[in-house]
Amino acid sequence: MPLPHFELSSSQYRLLAETVLSSLPDPATEEDAQLEWSARGLNWEDPELDVSELIFLGLVSREQGLFAMTHLGAAVHYRAVYEAAEERLAAVAMLAEAAENVGPRFSRAVRRLAQGSFSFGEALAEVARND
Repeated sequence: MPLPHFELSSSQYRLLAETVLSSLPDPATEEDAQLEWSARGLNWEDPELDVSELIFLGLVSREQGLFAMTHLGAAVHYRAVYEAAEERLAAVAMLAEAAENVGPRFSRAVRRLAQGSFSFGEALAEVARND
């Protein structure tokens, strides 16, 4: 079954990332919960957060005064992490291609490392190689 695509706010993705680490207390039921949210870089009153939407979508559950990530929420979180890493890797590969006239061996090694055809050690050896 394919993973559905969700358009979430950056605050909602941040909440998912935090609930991967551990459940969060519900600020509506615990006095110290707002302090924990603040300590973890979250703002309960952020209008973009909309925890009720995350619960409705099945990404987060509220049980016994805690917000916890669901399996679907974990899948959405890790897909977002993967996509962000993929974008950074593509940017590194584009930088290597743009710098090809500066250091062709370096850019070739970076490109092959990004593609997975070189290990880190092989890329270092390629850069250090003297022709």
